[in-house]
Amino acid sequence: MDAADSIAPAAAPAETKMMPDCLEANLKDLLQAIQKPTLDPPLTVSDLKPEKLERIKPATADDFYKTSLETAHKTILYDIAVRHDPDDRAADVAFAHLLDLALIFSEMEIADNGLPFTLLEEMFDTMTIPQCERIFCYLESRIERLTTGMEGGKGKALVLLRFCNELLRRLSKAEDTIFCGRILIFLSKSFPIAERSAVNLRGDFNVDNVTIFDEMPEPEPDVMELDGVEPASEAEKEGAAAKVKSVPVQPPMSTDQLYTTFWSMQHDFADPTRLFKPENFERFKKALGATMAKFKEADEEALQSTGGATKNDAGGPAKSAEEKRATAAVAGEKRKRLDDDNGDDLRGGFNPKYLTSRELFELELGSSAQLYSTSIAVRLQTRGLGSWISDLTFRRNVLVQAMVLLDFLLSLTSASKEKISGFTHVNRGVQYNFTLSPEDEAWAMKTKDQISLSLQPNTIGRLFMRLINTVLTREQNWVQWKVEGCHGFDLAPLPSSEFQDAKSKAVNHCKAERPFPYVMGTPTLNRLWQDTGKHLQIDDLEDEDRRRVPSIDSFRDGVDKDLEDLKDAMLPADIEEGQNAIQTKTWKALRLAAQTKFHLFNRFDDRFDESRNDLQMLVDVEAKANEEQKARQAQAPKSSA
Repeated sequence: MDAADSIAPAAAPAETKMMPDCLEANLKDLLQAIQKPTLDPPLTVSDLKPEKLERIKPATADDFYKTSLETAHKTILYDIAVRHDPDDRAADVAFAHLLDLALIFSEMEIADNGLPFTLLEEMFDTMTIPQCERIFCYLESRIERLTTGMEGGKGKALVLLRFCNELLRRLSKAEDTIFCGRILIFLSKSFPIAERSAVNLRGDFNVDNVTIFDEMPEPEPDVMELDGVEPASEAEKEGAAAKVKSVPVQPPMSTDQLYTTFWSMQHDFADPTRLFKPENFERFKKALGATMAKFKEADEEALQSTGGATKNDAGGPAKSAEEKRATAAVAGEKRKRLDDDNGDDLRGGFNPKYLTSRELFELELGSSAQLYSTSIAVRLQTRGLGSWISDLTFRRNVLVQAMVLLDFLLSLTSASKEKISGFTHVNRGVQYNFTLSPEDEAWAMKTKDQISLSLQPNTIGRLFMRLINTVLTREQNWVQWKVEGCHGFDLAPLPSSEFQDAKSKAVNHCKAERPFPYVMGTPTLNRLWQDTGKHLQIDDLEDEDRRRVPSIDSFRDGVDKDLEDLKDAMLPADIEEGQNAIQTKTWKALRLAAQTKFHLFNRFDDRFDESRNDLQMLVDVEAKANEEQKARQAQAPKSSA
């Protein structure tokens, strides 16, 4: 007899059977009898031993029993966490079996519906992040069963939301990005689409996402002395000397200015309401313009480095084929070595925070040769703006941020606000007093078009831009839904009267139609078909004459008969009918004769004669031709002799 049987015998009293210790022993005995070493497929009642399950099932599942059963589950949960190593996959299977057992008991209504979520909350509190990531697969595979009957805002929905948010707070947004996304996707699948717990009703921006960079002193504007045009007179020369002493010229943006300008845009991306101030808006325009110009240079350099340009950097003649092959070989070796050393760090293309130290800026803005000569490990640790600018993924991230911000600004135009004013219920929390001016609207539209063009230089870029446009369109729909007050998506059920009315109409439409009374489509055609059928037997269709090509003699006899009838015709209608019949038969016969007797047609008499049978003339011509042929054949032996 094992320990479980000694603690909880089969004939134990009902009071002892409901104690936590007894339930714990029976649960352990039931878990040990499970022969399934994997998480999937999930456990069902058929996987459990019936005699061992009967030891746990109560006669009546009251509150005391449910509390004792929950305590027994938690005790076994802590025991598994203590006995197993966090990296041991056997612990994951043991946890999954315990959770499946709790899920089965909740479906059998002998345990609380929230028991699986309570155990999950306790479990995630005792696990490391890697182990939590492995166990989270359990939730993803049992999402349908776990969320059955779950209502938002109460019950097990609150427990699920609580421990998922607690797990998100424990995770690092830089290192556990994929896991964070899995949790958010799981929550979006678990809760209804109109659930307000995940909606930012007030439209608050994440101002806590602060990008820290070094503050650089403002440089003094450079002044270039320009020679003025010599005036025509001495007076004009003196007046111009006072005005044209020095003209300030906008120099190219320095490294310090580019550094400060570039990273300062992150403040506007995090909090777009800063642009409601005119000075901030003008500064953002200049910053975005300088950034796009720098990105354009990076695109051109990337095009030249990949062989897209036909001329060298000095503007000389195009490179020869050997030079191109040598350059491509060197670039290929460098690229291959860079990819091998970097591993997946650069292929991932995601970095929520970039290094912004000013000391790294000069190195990062160096030439490509300097970047390649620098140690790979050092560049991975000190990667900043210059190297990121050379990265297509980074440029896309910044430009997509700018497009999102421009969409936000374009939603504040006068036309956009007029559309919103027509809504019945408007969420004032996402309404702003700021209105974009027509000049700024034109600038935003133009800048957005420029960004769109720069993001799609090739087929891959066009696919990327199509994806971005799809995402932005869906975000605009979500913003509109939030402006309208987050109205529910659920439709009220149809009244029973409308349902019965629709059902009766469907039944009437499905009835067989009354047979059409006219077989041939119309009464006239139907009567004609019936009258014809009285004189036409089915056997007549099998007559050989219907499939035999008529001869010329048959048409000649018919023409002779029509000529006799035409002599006796008195009425104009009869005369016309007879002539038409003669012409029809003659045309058909001549068409048949053209296949074998076309050479006789030039012997016809072209004189017009209404009483003549042209087919008889064809026979006469053919007979005359045959006689001539016989005569030639008879003279042929004499001439040869």
